[in-house]
Amino acid sequence: MNVMLKIFFGLKYFILAACCMLTQIFVYSCEGFCQDSQVIIYGSQGKEVCKFVVELAVTHEEQARGLMFRKTMDNHAGMFFIFDREEVRHFWMRNTLIPLDMIFIGNNFLIVDIHKSAKPLDEKMISSRKPARYVLEINAGKADKCRIKMGTKVKLLKTPF
Repeated sequence: MNVMLKIFFGLKYFILAACCMLTQIFVYSCEGFCQDSQVIIYGSQGKEVCKFVVELAVTHEEQARGLMFRKTMDNHAGMFFIFDREEVRHFWMRNTLIPLDMIFIGNNFLIVDIHKSAKPLDEKMISSRKPARYVLEINAGKADKCRIKMGTKVKLLKTPF
């Protein structure tokens, strides 16, 4: 009987510890990624030319933090900023450690402006030349590699997280 109690309590604590570890793993692995979505860029023929897995920046806090303090970003990753309305957008690279291309997108999901190769840590204001409701930040050079141009169609696909 004594041995059975030891086994029972040992198993109970093992299961409790395993549940705690799994919860922590899920919470930390989910941070910043449970909102992951995909952004698809289409070419002039209407065919998909590039796809990015993006974090959504919807709240003021998420938008203010953006990609600050990150040392790297996957080749097909980015951040997609969603604003309440279409207007001229202003960004900077304060505390942003990686060079970025900024793609400004209108209400109709057409690209209205592109700023290529924003310099890390630069506090000079980067403004869209036309009103934009959305902004896609991707690794510098990807806009050229994907042949992203003004007027290009963009689609946002949310994942079921």
